[in-house]
Amino acid sequence: IVMNVIQNEVSNVDEVLELLVRGNHYRVVAATDMNTHSSRSHAVFRITVESRSKEDEPNLFDTEIHDILRIADFNLVDLAGSESVKLTNTNTVARQREGGKINKSLLALTSVIHSLSQPENKRPKHINYRDSKLTRILQPHLSGNAEMAILCCASPAKTYIEETRSTLKFAARARLVEMKPKVNEISDDSGT
Repeated sequence: IVMNVIQNEVSNVDEVLELLVRGNHYRVVAATDMNTHSSRSHAVFRITVESRSKEDEPNLFDTEIHDILRIADFNLVDLAGSESVKLTNTNTVARQREGGKINKSLLALTSVIHSLSQPENKRPKHINYRDSKLTRILQPHLSGNAEMAILCCASPAKTYIEETRSTLKFAARARLVEMKPKVNEISDDSGT
């Protein structure tokens, strides 16, 4: 179960931004020794853009007007950082459970990215997207029909060198994933 999932239809940028702000209020953050506003869960904000255009070349034998529907998704994903009980000093059982769930989903995402970054002839036949809700939600976009940009946050502090190294290793691996985006079009032959 994914909590606080909502779907709204919007028609302009202001409405999208309003939903983004509203969605941000659902985010769970808490102070740890690593970060005063530590994300306690991942957040996914998906924008599905649908656009219609009239068919470019009319058919002389067909008097009906055909619409072409183009569909694209735009995902903003904020991943909670990897959790080390020793560094975060999360001394409550609830915070430790949160950290364990965060780490489990990050491990699943790392595993999927690792598999996808392999050359085609070395890639496993089965990529396990089912190990976490996060990878299941992102599966259609991680599978290749997408463009991907990743921003990673890292600390220059020596205390967090392992976390920084792990983050940079993840980013380097993600760069190797071959994406093959295509235009998603649906032809509406019913006419308007």
